[in-house]
Amino acid sequence: MKFSQNYHHHQIPEWASSYVPYPALSQQLKRVVREATAENTTPVVDEIYDLLDGSIGLFVKCYEDRFQFLCARRAEVLRAYGLGEEEPVSLRTGDANCAELGNLLKAMVELRGELAKLQWYYRVNADAIELVYSNIERYCCGYPTGELHQSRKSRWVDVAAGCDARATGYGDSLSAWIADVARSRANAKLHLGEGSLCLDCVSDGYRASLVSLVRQDKSLEVAPLLEKMSLGDDSSTGLQFHALVYDLALLAIVSGAGDSAAFLLDEAFARYGVAVDNRVLNQIIAVLGRRDLLDRQSDLKLLTCSLCDDAEARNGIGESLLLRAIERLGPSGEDVLLSKDVFGRCPLHYGAMYGLQTVCQRILSCFEKRGLSHLAGQIMSVDSQGQTPLHYAVINNDAGVTRVFLDVLDGVEDSETHNKTAILHDVSSIAVKYQHDEIVHLLTRCRMGSHPSSHAETALYVAAQSGRADYVEALLNHDKHIDLNRPEPVHGWTPLFVACVEGHAAVASVLLRAGAKQDLRDSLGWTAKEHATLRGHLAIADIMDAGNTDDLDRSRSGGPASVPPTKSAPTEQGSFQSDRSYVIINLGALQHGQRGEALELRGSSLPESVYAHNGLSMEISIAEGGNSPHSQSYTVKLPLLRDMLNEPFVFPVVNPNEAVISFKLLRAGHSLNDGLGEGRESLTLGVMGTVMFTFVVATPVDCAVPRLQSCDVGGGGGGVQLVGHRGLGQNTASRTYLQMGENTIESFLSAAKQGAAFVELTRDLVPIIYHDFSLSESGTDIAIHDLSFDQFAYASKLQSTINQSICKPTKPRSRSLTKAHERELEGTRQRMMHTVDFISKGFKPNTRGDFIQDSFATLDELLVQLPQSIGFNIEIKYPRLHEAAEAGVIPASIEINTFTDKILAQIFRHPQPNRSIILSSFTPEICMLLAIKQQVYPVMFITNAGKPPMSDMEMRAGSMKAAVRFAKRWNLAGIVFASESLVLCPRLVQYVKRRGLVCGSYGAQNNCPGYAQMQAAAGVDLLMTDRVGLISAALD
Repeated sequence: MKFSQNYHHHQIPEWASSYVPYPALSQQLKRVVREATAENTTPVVDEIYDLLDGSIGLFVKCYEDRFQFLCARRAEVLRAYGLGEEEPVSLRTGDANCAELGNLLKAMVELRGELAKLQWYYRVNADAIELVYSNIERYCCGYPTGELHQSRKSRWVDVAAGCDARATGYGDSLSAWIADVARSRANAKLHLGEGSLCLDCVSDGYRASLVSLVRQDKSLEVAPLLEKMSLGDDSSTGLQFHALVYDLALLAIVSGAGDSAAFLLDEAFARYGVAVDNRVLNQIIAVLGRRDLLDRQSDLKLLTCSLCDDAEARNGIGESLLLRAIERLGPSGEDVLLSKDVFGRCPLHYGAMYGLQTVCQRILSCFEKRGLSHLAGQIMSVDSQGQTPLHYAVINNDAGVTRVFLDVLDGVEDSETHNKTAILHDVSSIAVKYQHDEIVHLLTRCRMGSHPSSHAETALYVAAQSGRADYVEALLNHDKHIDLNRPEPVHGWTPLFVACVEGHAAVASVLLRAGAKQDLRDSLGWTAKEHATLRGHLAIADIMDAGNTDDLDRSRSGGPASVPPTKSAPTEQGSFQSDRSYVIINLGALQHGQRGEALELRGSSLPESVYAHNGLSMEISIAEGGNSPHSQSYTVKLPLLRDMLNEPFVFPVVNPNEAVISFKLLRAGHSLNDGLGEGRESLTLGVMGTVMFTFVVATPVDCAVPRLQSCDVGGGGGGVQLVGHRGLGQNTASRTYLQMGENTIESFLSAAKQGAAFVELTRDLVPIIYHDFSLSESGTDIAIHDLSFDQFAYASKLQSTINQSICKPTKPRSRSLTKAHERELEGTRQRMMHTVDFISKGFKPNTRGDFIQDSFATLDELLVQLPQSIGFNIEIKYPRLHEAAEAGVIPASIEINTFTDKILAQIFRHPQPNRSIILSSFTPEICMLLAIKQQVYPVMFITNAGKPPMSDMEMRAGSMKAAVRFAKRWNLAGIVFASESLVLCPRLVQYVKRRGLVCGSYGAQNNCPGYAQMQAAAGVDLLMTDRVGLISAALD
């Protein structure tokens, strides 16, 4: 799938509106190219540059704002513990205690998570920007290679380098702090000392014994000592003493000393006139919210301290303490709860952020006298990051807090608040994108399905995009007046469109039942059905209406036919040399259903003080021999965001037998070993993870390549060319018409006589013309490649009455069957009845008694015996995994280069300038090798294009779109599709042809004159059929 289609999957939902609008930029670029193509002029991309520059500026501003917010958060945390930016904790171990270091560690780990989130935001945007520049270069055929393009691109590279450097520096700093705190907590003396980072920087008048008592949570001893200090001659009764009591309360909170904290907040504050403020409340909320932070992350569990955890479990800080603190706020309570910190957050923000439902309810109860509109105002109060308490509840998937907030908002009219509707739209979209089930169903009662969020997408559209049919049904059930057909602004896609694009059949069914319009067109004139068909979702296309009656008349214009002709910049395929060897590597799976990503990293067995997963990249290289340098290398950023299916890594090699593929994992900025601390290395090594890749080696063909002019396949304006499928037609179980044995000399001659421009040949090291992968005449399923040619030929001769081809002239009576021979043929049939092919079809092709049987032929015989006026489409059958399984043979075959070379050698041995020859295959690797090894004969890719049932799991053949991209990548002449796709949506023929490809079709529908005429009218170039005479007459 393309980057644009997956873009929303990679986004952080709550930041969706601040991403670079890649889909819009891509659409705008295509529009400019389309208009320039229509006017036969050079595309002018100044408008695209301006839009891109503006998008980059907005993105960088958002990124910098969030980065500065993280810097301020870290500075605030360090200030609270009296630490400087560059001051290691280990230098202050004597002043610290383990419990407060534990809370410091949790705060740093929380910041680390926020940094990872910001880095992901940057990565996705950076990839989008780089792709826009790449698309400008690709669509404009090298036009934007001048100073303007390079200067703009260089400016972005400089900006990106600055962002990378700042984020890397911040991350390294955080990692150093986390590692330092972790090492400091390993010091057992921290549990016995009397120091405190919190108090050391603020109050100079405290007593060491008082700090020790608070840390040990001996509240009964704290009270008299405080009283003594307040009355003593050496005490300060002013602000200094008030600050001491205040700081002792903060110390008790971060140390988990519940009794001491309760005494100080409940009694000491009142006795000594110290006020509870929002800082105290926020600190309690943070301690409560981060309590299980280290336990929730498997890589951090070893950083916990059992002594501190046990003490906290016995008598730690609980919600009751916070609730009592709120109770004692007194008349100024509302002002305290409304007060915001430097980040624009009040206690309700933090309560929602950490999922403290009881606390949120208690805070809201303090404002009940002011009315529901005031309560709603607090719930929708925006912090410096543009987030409300409701946002945080939804983002963190806290259904309890969300329910509390929605209960309040339900009682408030829209007219009483200026932003209620907009905020509800946003959080609905966020909940659906995160797929927070309970919250989504809570929000559906707000009837937000038809209203757009801040990034112009409705909740119904997002639900359809996510593939959640239950969400779609819930939205439809709660809002009977929902607009099913409201389009988003970029592509003009309705919910039905996006369900078709993504292949969500269940969602499409729900929308169709609800009455979604099927005849709408998007901004480029495409229908939803065409999008489904293009992407291989034929099960969806089949349940949709046939379309307007004028679709056939417009099949050569609009929609798919409006795609600008491809003008690709030069790529590796243009530089292939037929006398060189190549290693071609694909990252990730090539088969649907294969589990695993291209790269899967395993969790470390060590306590990870550093996030090693950000800033990773992988270098892929090949070396030949011991000291030979790498011939070439590629580096990719991880994880992979782009579809690499048709972007393999191609390495030219001299001696492929000595080539060694290497995968190196790299970390931006410095070595991965730095994660263990400066000057340290691991004493043990383990498996970091797994890389999934496939590769194919292409070697030069081992014979001379003839110098012939390549034949013109379609596109010449001469109309559709008829191709006899396997000669005069594929053998079937039907008895409605006379059938000759497929892939025989007589069938090829008969097809030519009945009007076929081409005949199709379907593939021991002696190339034979045979379709199936196994021979069944012996009563067992024997793979063709396990037979000698003599054994293969003998199976055919067994069925002939005189053991010779029926093409040889004989007397009529000599062809009569004797009873003895009839018994032999019946014996052959009985033997085949239990073979895989016979069981699945009920017959075996080219068998006497079922068809007009003739001897099997070799490729050499056809090249010599058939006149050159008959063109050949030579389909090269190389078994794929599912075909081997279906044929009942082991998944093994002749080495692919040897297999291909023997067929090419046979063709090259008979250079025939007057015969048109096409090479084709269902197997992608065969097409790749044919395109690399020779450029004499055009190569065509054959695909089912998603035709159900999906037995072929090959992703490069899974849809028309994937097949087109594959064909373009390897410079193939065209594609032959299963006819179902083209019959469903005839305008897709022009989509293929506008890509510079020949479009052909095959399948049972091509035996029906009406379907054949429909495809011919749509502009199909090649039509493969079993009923050559019937279809030839229909097309005349």
